Amino acid sequence: MSDTMKNVYVVLHNVHAVSKVMETAQVVYGLGFPNFVVSKAEGSAAQTGVPESNRLAMKMKGSFAVLPDLRDVLEMLDVDKPIMITSPVLVKDRVNVDEMAKRIRDGERIVIVLSGSNSSFSRKEMDMGECVSLEARVDIGPGGSAAIVLHGIVGTLV
Repeated sequence: MSDTMKNVYVVLHNVHAVSKVMETAQVVYGLGFPNFVVSKAEGSAAQTGVPESNRLAMKMKGSFAVLPDLRDVLEMLDVDKPIMITSPVLVKDRVNVDEMAKRIRDGERIVIVLSGSNSSFSRKEMDMGECVSLEARVDIGPGGSAAIVLHGIVGTLV
């Protein structure tokens, strides 16, 4: 499975809390996805969450990167339209795990961006990607969103 997952990148963007960085990293690596990126980490997330996630990545033999902003992520990963998991109150389109799994099987590089901020993405950030949400009443945060989406992908690929 790890060979299939090598083109899947999970990005946590605009994060301030250590717990959000660590929970998301644990979900990503724990479900067998090798690539985790943090962009625009600030405060305790940058001071403690980033080093701890890097440590976890090394332990799990995964890759970990920290970039200043979402534009840098898109440039470095060479993708035009990442899949941005946003609040269900902001968009009507829902996550389609089957479609994602098909794209992964076809060898396409998939970038899944999660917001580390309580206010989700800005309008400018949302314009950078394909915005979808979970079938939920409220935003459940990056760790929960990552768990649902990634577990769904794993289940579809098996």
